Amino acid sequence: MDKNIIVLGLGRFGSAVAVELAKSDIYVTAVDLDYHLVEKIASSVSNAVQADITEEVAMKSLGINNFDIAIIATGSDLEASIEATLICKDSGVEQVIAKASSVAHARILKKIGADMIVFPELDTAQRLAKALSGPTLMEVIEFSDEVSLIKVKARKKWVGKSLVDLDFRKEYQMNVVAFERDGHMIIDFDPNALIEENDTIVLIGSNENANRIQE
Repeated sequence: MDKNIIVLGLGRFGSAVAVELAKSDIYVTAVDLDYHLVEKIASSVSNAVQADITEEVAMKSLGINNFDIAIIATGSDLEASIEATLICKDSGVEQVIAKASSVAHARILKKIGADMIVFPELDTAQRLAKALSGPTLMEVIEFSDEVSLIKVKARKKWVGKSLVDLDFRKEYQMNVVAFERDGHMIIDFDPNALIEENDTIVLIGSNENANRIQE
């Protein structure tokens, strides 16, 4: 375990990132102010803590300066993501990866020192990603040597079925974190909603399983 990573914010996106990193034998500390979110993820990560990620004293008590990578996974609360990013950079965290909800949000995060910006809700050429040549795999964001976030166009066999029916976790060992429809990225989705022809599914999992989903 050569990396020590802290994930700040345990919504759908942050929780999925934390769990997948932990599965890759990476020491992961997951943090959120909501006790129920912390309790839910506790058995899946190395360490789960209830704390306010915008409070410098609370973050210092967690030893924030000892982490190699911090992932700021709260994108909807602009103030919280900015405060958390500043605390991490001021504390000397080597690499800060921050989730952004818009280009303007990303610009602010970059200016205050974020090393990498992730856009689960945006389809933009500025996204830090690499394109792959597969006909259905659109995009990949590598969080580490082991874990990737991918966007995949809905396949014909998925159309008309719900995420519950498809069970990506069982079939591909990948977790669905969002899906895109009509140009809009949906994070709070109904798992029973039916997949439509032009939908794009956003998943997170190991690089091995990301490659396997192309087959």
